[in-house]
Amino acid sequence: MAMNTRLLLPYLMGQRRDGLCRVLDIDTHPWEVLAPETLAATNIDDPMLRLNNMGGLYALLAARVAALARSGSRPVSITGDCVSALGMLAGLQQAGRTPERVLWLDAHGDFHTWATTQTQYIGGMPLAMFVGRVDAGPDPRNRAVRDCLARIGVQAYPEQQIVLTDARDLDPGEREALLGSRIRRVPLDQVLTQLQPRERIYVHWDTDVIDDRAAMPALKYHVRQGPSATDVLDLFQTLRGYDIVAVSVSGWHAEQDADDRTARTCVAMLNTLICA
Repeated sequence: MAMNTRLLLPYLMGQRRDGLCRVLDIDTHPWEVLAPETLAATNIDDPMLRLNNMGGLYALLAARVAALARSGSRPVSITGDCVSALGMLAGLQQAGRTPERVLWLDAHGDFHTWATTQTQYIGGMPLAMFVGRVDAGPDPRNRAVRDCLARIGVQAYPEQQIVLTDARDLDPGEREALLGSRIRRVPLDQVLTQLQPRERIYVHWDTDVIDDRAAMPALKYHVRQGPSATDVLDLFQTLRGYDIVAVSVSGWHAEQDADDRTARTCVAMLNTLICA
Protein backbone atom coordinates (compact mmCIF):
# COMPACT_ATOMS: atom_id res chain seq x y z
CA MET A 1 0.00 0.00 0.00
CA ALA A 2 1.43 3.38 -1.00
CA MET A 3 2.19 5.93 1.67
CA ASN A 4 0.00 9.02 1.47
CA THR A 5 1.46 12.52 1.33
CA ARG A 6 -1.13 15.18 2.07
CA LEU A 7 -0.94 18.56 0.36
CA LEU A 8 -3.07 21.53 1.41
CA LEU A 9 -3.45 24.54 -0.88
CA PRO A 10 -5.60 27.19 0.86
CA TYR A 11 -6.86 28.89 -2.30
CA LEU A 12 -10.09 29.36 -4.24
CA MET A 13 -9.72 30.50 -7.85
CA GLY A 14 -6.25 31.88 -7.12
CA GLN A 15 -7.44 33.75 -4.00
CA ARG A 16 -6.11 32.93 -0.55
CA ARG A 17 -8.56 31.15 1.78
CA ASP A 18 -6.92 30.54 5.15
CA GLY A 19 -10.07 28.93 6.53
CA LEU A 20 -9.07 25.70 4.79
CA CYS A 21 -6.03 25.57 7.06
CA ARG A 22 -8.29 24.43 9.89
CA VAL A 23 -7.75 20.98 8.37
CA LEU A 24 -4.38 21.08 10.14
CA ASP A 25 -6.18 21.14 13.50
CA ILE A 26 -8.91 18.66 12.57
CA ASP A 27 -6.77 15.88 11.11
CA THR A 28 -4.08 14.12 13.11
CA HIS A 29 -2.06 13.29 9.98
CA PRO A 30 0.69 15.66 8.80
CA TRP A 31 -0.13 18.07 5.98
CA GLU A 32 2.28 19.95 3.74
CA VAL A 33 0.96 23.47 3.02
CA LEU A 34 1.68 24.98 -0.38
CA ALA A 35 1.05 28.71 0.01
CA PRO A 36 3.51 31.00 -1.82
CA GLU A 37 4.02 34.40 -0.20
CA THR A 38 3.44 36.03 -3.58
CA LEU A 39 -0.14 34.70 -3.66
CA ALA A 40 -1.70 36.37 -0.64
CA ALA A 41 -4.61 38.34 -2.15
CA THR A 42 -8.02 37.26 -0.86
CA ASN A 43 -10.23 39.14 -3.36
CA ILE A 44 -9.34 39.30 -7.07
CA ASP A 45 -11.95 40.64 -9.48
CA ASP A 46 -10.03 40.17 -12.72
CA PRO A 47 -10.58 36.62 -14.08
CA MET A 48 -7.37 36.86 -16.12
CA LEU A 49 -5.38 37.55 -12.96
CA ARG A 50 -7.10 34.62 -11.27
CA LEU A 51 -6.08 32.36 -14.16
CA ASN A 52 -2.53 33.65 -13.93
CA ASN A 53 -2.41 32.92 -10.20
CA MET A 54 -3.84 29.43 -10.71
CA GLY A 55 -1.29 28.73 -13.42
CA GLY A 56 1.56 29.44 -11.02
CA LEU A 57 -0.03 27.72 -8.04
CA TYR A 58 -0.94 24.53 -9.87
CA ALA A 59 2.44 24.40 -11.64
CA LEU A 60 3.87 24.30 -8.12
CA LEU A 61 1.42 21.54 -7.21
CA ALA A 62 2.36 19.60 -10.37
CA ALA A 63 6.05 19.69 -9.49
CA ARG A 64 5.39 18.43 -5.98
CA VAL A 65 3.01 15.70 -7.19
CA ALA A 66 5.58 14.55 -9.77
CA ALA A 67 8.26 14.24 -7.10
CA LEU A 68 5.95 12.31 -4.80
CA ALA A 69 4.74 9.97 -7.54
CA ARG A 70 8.32 9.22 -8.59
CA SER A 71 9.20 8.36 -5.00
CA GLY A 72 6.31 5.91 -4.72
CA SER A 73 4.18 8.12 -2.45
CA ARG A 74 0.51 8.76 -3.21
CA PRO A 75 -0.31 12.49 -3.49
CA VAL A 76 -3.52 13.59 -1.79
CA SER A 77 -4.59 17.23 -2.00
CA ILE A 78 -7.24 19.55 -0.65
CA THR A 79 -7.80 22.95 -2.21
CA GLY A 80 -10.73 25.27 -2.83
CA ASP A 81 -11.51 24.53 -6.48
CA CYS A 82 -11.54 21.88 -9.19
CA VAL A 83 -8.90 23.61 -11.33
CA SER A 84 -6.42 21.99 -8.94
CA ALA A 85 -7.11 18.70 -10.77
CA LEU A 86 -5.01 20.07 -13.65
CA GLY A 87 -1.98 20.33 -11.38
CA MET A 88 -2.53 16.84 -10.03
CA LEU A 89 -2.81 15.38 -13.53
CA ALA A 90 0.23 17.28 -14.79
CA GLY A 91 2.32 15.95 -11.91
CA LEU A 92 1.27 12.37 -12.56
CA GLN A 93 2.02 12.81 -16.27
CA GLN A 94 5.44 14.25 -15.56
CA ALA A 95 6.25 11.32 -13.30
CA GLY A 96 5.22 8.76 -15.92
CA ARG A 97 2.27 7.74 -13.74
CA THR A 98 -0.59 8.91 -15.94
CA PRO A 99 -3.77 7.24 -14.63
CA GLU A 100 -5.63 4.78 -16.82
CA ARG A 101 -8.95 6.09 -15.49
CA VAL A 102 -10.14 9.30 -13.84
CA LEU A 103 -13.14 9.23 -11.52
CA TRP A 104 -14.58 12.76 -11.24
CA LEU A 105 -17.25 13.19 -8.56
CA ASP A 106 -19.13 16.47 -8.90
CA ALA A 107 -22.66 17.84 -8.75
CA HIS A 108 -21.76 19.98 -11.78
CA GLY A 109 -20.36 19.22 -15.22
CA ASP A 110 -17.49 21.76 -15.05
CA PHE A 111 -17.59 21.50 -18.85
CA HIS A 112 -18.01 25.10 -19.93
CA THR A 113 -15.74 27.14 -22.16
CA TRP A 114 -15.93 30.90 -22.61
CA ALA A 115 -18.30 30.27 -25.55
CA THR A 116 -20.94 28.54 -23.42
CA THR A 117 -20.63 30.07 -19.96
CA GLN A 118 -23.23 32.62 -18.91
CA THR A 119 -21.60 33.40 -15.58
CA GLN A 120 -18.01 33.82 -16.86
CA TYR A 121 -16.93 31.73 -13.87
CA ILE A 122 -13.69 29.80 -14.40
CA GLY A 123 -14.84 27.31 -11.77
CA GLY A 124 -17.32 25.99 -14.34
CA MET A 125 -14.54 25.06 -16.79
CA PRO A 126 -12.04 22.65 -15.16
CA LEU A 127 -13.20 19.38 -16.72
CA ALA A 128 -13.28 20.98 -20.17
CA MET A 129 -9.73 22.25 -19.57
CA PHE A 130 -8.74 18.78 -18.29
CA VAL A 131 -9.55 17.25 -21.70
CA GLY A 132 -8.10 20.16 -23.68
CA ARG A 133 -11.34 21.86 -24.72
CA VAL A 134 -10.33 25.47 -25.19
CA ASP A 135 -12.08 27.82 -27.60
CA ALA A 136 -10.06 28.78 -30.67
CA GLY A 137 -9.58 32.35 -31.80
CA PRO A 138 -7.73 35.47 -30.70
CA ASP A 139 -9.98 36.32 -27.76
CA PRO A 140 -7.62 37.22 -24.86
CA ARG A 141 -9.67 35.01 -22.54
CA ASN A 142 -8.92 31.96 -24.71
CA ARG A 143 -5.25 32.85 -24.72
CA ALA A 144 -5.31 33.19 -20.94
CA VAL A 145 -6.72 29.66 -20.59
CA ARG A 146 -4.09 28.27 -22.96
CA ASP A 147 -1.35 30.11 -21.07
CA CYS A 148 -2.63 28.70 -17.77
CA LEU A 149 -2.58 25.14 -19.13
CA ALA A 150 0.89 25.62 -20.60
CA ARG A 151 2.24 27.00 -17.35
CA ILE A 152 0.86 24.05 -15.39
CA GLY A 153 2.36 21.75 -18.00
CA VAL A 154 -0.69 19.52 -18.34
CA GLN A 155 -1.48 17.43 -21.41
CA ALA A 156 -5.09 16.87 -22.48
CA TYR A 157 -6.54 13.68 -20.98
CA PRO A 158 -8.62 11.28 -23.15
CA GLU A 159 -12.34 11.90 -22.65
CA GLN A 160 -13.27 8.23 -22.92
CA GLN A 161 -11.14 7.41 -19.87
CA ILE A 162 -13.12 9.72 -17.58
CA VAL A 163 -16.03 8.54 -15.43
CA LEU A 164 -18.17 11.47 -14.26
CA THR A 165 -20.72 11.18 -11.48
CA ASP A 166 -23.24 12.58 -11.12
CA ALA A 167 -23.24 16.04 -12.75
CA ARG A 168 -26.91 16.58 -11.94
CA ASP A 169 -26.72 20.36 -12.35
CA LEU A 170 -25.88 21.27 -15.96
CA ASP A 171 -26.30 24.57 -17.78
CA PRO A 172 -27.48 24.98 -21.37
CA GLY A 173 -24.53 24.68 -23.71
CA GLU A 174 -22.61 22.73 -21.12
CA ARG A 175 -25.19 19.93 -21.29
CA GLU A 176 -24.89 19.69 -25.08
CA ALA A 177 -21.10 19.74 -24.94
CA LEU A 178 -21.03 16.96 -22.37
CA LEU A 179 -23.52 14.84 -24.32
CA GLY A 180 -21.37 15.29 -27.42
CA SER A 181 -18.22 14.21 -25.59
CA ARG A 182 -16.90 10.70 -24.93
CA ILE A 183 -16.94 11.16 -21.17
CA ARG A 184 -18.82 8.38 -19.37
CA ARG A 185 -21.45 10.01 -17.15
CA VAL A 186 -23.17 7.66 -14.70
CA PRO A 187 -25.10 7.88 -11.42
CA LEU A 188 -23.20 7.09 -8.26
CA ASP A 189 -24.57 3.57 -7.94
CA GLN A 190 -23.16 2.65 -11.36
CA VAL A 191 -19.62 3.95 -10.85
CA LEU A 192 -18.13 0.55 -10.10
CA THR A 193 -19.40 -0.85 -13.39
CA GLN A 194 -17.01 1.57 -15.12
CA LEU A 195 -13.86 0.74 -13.13
CA GLN A 196 -11.41 -2.14 -12.96
CA PRO A 197 -9.54 -2.86 -9.69
CA ARG A 198 -6.17 -3.14 -11.48
CA GLU A 199 -6.49 0.16 -13.33
CA ARG A 200 -4.47 3.11 -12.09
CA ILE A 201 -7.25 5.45 -10.98
CA TYR A 202 -7.07 9.12 -10.08
CA VAL A 203 -10.03 10.27 -7.98
CA HIS A 204 -11.10 13.90 -8.04
CA TRP A 205 -13.81 14.61 -5.47
CA ASP A 206 -15.71 17.87 -5.47
CA THR A 207 -17.44 17.71 -2.09
CA ASP A 208 -20.57 19.34 -3.52
CA VAL A 209 -21.48 16.05 -5.20
CA ILE A 210 -23.10 15.28 -1.83
CA ASP A 211 -26.55 16.46 -0.78
CA ASP A 212 -26.56 16.06 3.00
CA ARG A 213 -27.10 19.29 4.92
CA ALA A 214 -27.01 17.54 8.30
CA ALA A 215 -23.50 16.17 7.79
CA MET A 216 -22.20 18.86 5.42
CA PRO A 217 -23.99 22.19 5.88
CA ALA A 218 -21.18 24.39 4.51
CA LEU A 219 -20.74 23.22 0.93
CA LYS A 220 -19.95 26.04 -1.52
CA TYR A 221 -22.46 25.10 -4.21
CA HIS A 222 -25.14 22.91 -2.70
CA VAL A 223 -27.34 21.09 -5.22
CA ARG A 224 -30.40 19.19 -4.05
CA GLN A 225 -31.37 15.61 -4.89
CA GLY A 226 -27.89 14.14 -4.80
CA PRO A 227 -26.26 11.25 -2.94
CA SER A 228 -25.87 11.44 0.82
CA ALA A 229 -22.58 11.43 2.68
CA THR A 230 -23.25 7.78 3.56
CA ASP A 231 -23.77 6.91 -0.12
CA VAL A 232 -20.41 8.38 -1.09
CA LEU A 233 -18.71 6.88 1.96
CA ASP A 234 -19.93 3.43 0.91
CA LEU A 235 -18.34 3.97 -2.51
CA PHE A 236 -15.09 5.11 -0.88
CA GLN A 237 -14.96 2.01 1.28
CA THR A 238 -15.21 -0.17 -1.82
CA LEU A 239 -12.62 1.88 -3.71
CA ARG A 240 -10.06 1.12 -1.01
CA GLY A 241 -9.49 -2.16 -2.85
CA TYR A 242 -8.67 -0.36 -6.13
CA ASP A 243 -5.35 1.04 -7.35
CA ILE A 244 -5.87 4.69 -6.44
CA VAL A 245 -2.74 6.58 -7.51
CA ALA A 246 -3.86 10.07 -6.45
CA VAL A 247 -6.77 11.88 -4.83
CA SER A 248 -7.74 15.54 -4.98
CA VAL A 249 -10.53 17.24 -3.07
CA SER A 250 -12.28 20.47 -3.96
CA GLY A 251 -13.27 21.67 -0.54
CA TRP A 252 -16.12 23.29 1.31
CA HIS A 253 -16.95 26.88 2.27
CA ALA A 254 -14.62 27.09 5.27
CA GLU A 255 -15.76 30.63 6.15
CA GLN A 256 -19.31 29.33 6.70
CA ASP A 257 -18.21 26.17 8.52
CA ALA A 258 -18.28 27.73 11.98
CA ASP A 259 -18.35 24.46 13.91
CA ASP A 260 -16.08 22.62 11.42
CA ARG A 261 -18.81 20.01 10.93
CA THR A 262 -18.40 19.94 7.17
CA ALA A 263 -14.61 19.85 7.39
CA ARG A 264 -14.66 16.98 9.87
CA THR A 265 -17.06 14.97 7.71
CA CYS A 266 -14.95 15.53 4.58
CA VAL A 267 -11.65 14.70 6.27
CA ALA A 268 -13.11 11.52 7.78
CA MET A 269 -14.44 10.46 4.37
CA LEU A 270 -11.13 11.22 2.71
CA ASN A 271 -9.26 9.16 5.29
CA THR A 272 -11.61 6.27 4.60
CA LEU A 273 -10.84 6.45 0.87
CA ILE A 274 -7.07 6.52 1.33
CA CYS A 275 -7.02 3.88 4.07
CA ALA A 276 -5.74 6.25 6.74
